[in-house]
Amino acid sequence: MGCDSDDSTNPKVISLVPISEIDLSGFLSEPSGIVYNSVTHSLFVVSDTLSKIFEIDFNGNLSRQITINANDIEGITLSKNSDTIYVVEESDNLVSSFLTTGSKITSFKKDVSTNSSNGLEGIAIDNNYNLYLVNEKLPKYLMTIRNGIEADRSEITSVDDLSDVCYDPSLDCLWIISDESKKIIKLSKSGSIISEWFLPFSKGEGITFVQDKMYIVRDSDSKLYVFDKPDN
Repeated sequence: MGCDSDDSTNPKVISLVPISEIDLSGFLSEPSGIVYNSVTHSLFVVSDTLSKIFEIDFNGNLSRQITINANDIEGITLSKNSDTIYVVEESDNLVSSFLTTGSKITSFKKDVSTNSSNGLEGIAIDNNYNLYLVNEKLPKYLMTIRNGIEADRSEITSVDDLSDVCYDPSLDCLWIISDESKKIIKLSKSGSIISEWFLPFSKGEGITFVQDKMYIVRDSDSKLYVFDKPDN
């Protein structure tokens, strides 16, 4: 099933089982976001405790660290050609962009939270350069930013919080991970839920896909979990 359907009927929610676990604690703690770099065929991981981006291979080996001028980083994404990095900074509710060298391009504020501890948690970008932001909770918003202006927002009520969002170019849809509900959900870009799956743990903070694999970082144990990509 693609992601244009608004049919959210799903009589059975399947529990997913990881096919491998990779320890990242040797060089970072509390990973909070992850994205695939299709140019370097590597993963970029961020932590909310460090002002750095960690580039790793699929076995969790560290390739390099990129220092950036950002704090409390909770989500990361890359432009289609992977030449621009976007992150969200929860404490200041900022969306910031950088070159892959770490040089800052710009920032803008997107503050919708009613609680300073529950701000921006994830960011994604589609092939048309639309940005998608999620606010953790209070409220649980998915927002679309087009040409720097908010074009749409929807409240996601099927989970208890929103921990990250990623764009799936193969299906032209979005995926969201929820720490508190221990779920991932697949949804249309307008926010309509298509499918959902249970995870075997809480504290999942970042999600990305590479071909037929799903990669999730968990902040409580600083591990990267690898799953087969869920099917409908």
